[in-house]
Amino acid sequence: MNFKGMAVHEYSIAEGIVSTIKKLKDANNLISISEAVIQIGSLAQIDRNVLLDLLSILSEEYGLGKVNYIIKYEESSFECNQCGFTWSWSHVKESIMGELCGELKDCDNPVHFIPDLINVFMKCLRCGSQDFKIVSGYDVRLISVKGVRND
Repeated sequence: MNFKGMAVHEYSIAEGIVSTIKKLKDANNLISISEAVIQIGSLAQIDRNVLLDLLSILSEEYGLGKVNYIIKYEESSFECNQCGFTWSWSHVKESIMGELCGELKDCDNPVHFIPDLINVFMKCLRCGSQDFKIVSGYDVRLISVKGVRND
């Protein structure tokens, strides 16, 4: 199998998803898996096409066959622990990525590896505090799996 040019980040996520689906299939005595829904937070910075290609390849390798993968996106949002203000990643993405990379085109956001690092790069838009929490959209989740049971 040749993964040349495919991101290691997406590979590890795809392998985790397919491995989990395989375990669910075996544990629930399923004949086949028809569909899996995956939710990706905007901070995860996942290349959708690479992830789908890897999921397809790994599904075959793990003996799952052809699975219809549905990708849903979740906007990342934050809440300041000092003033209670909330904001979303889309409101600050360009300025944060611009500071980190200069050129936005091929910027590899370091936060997608460790989302909790966002507090180093971002401040509350209202009070300027770096004491805030990530409310949503920071990870990749397997939301649901559909299959046929062997009864």
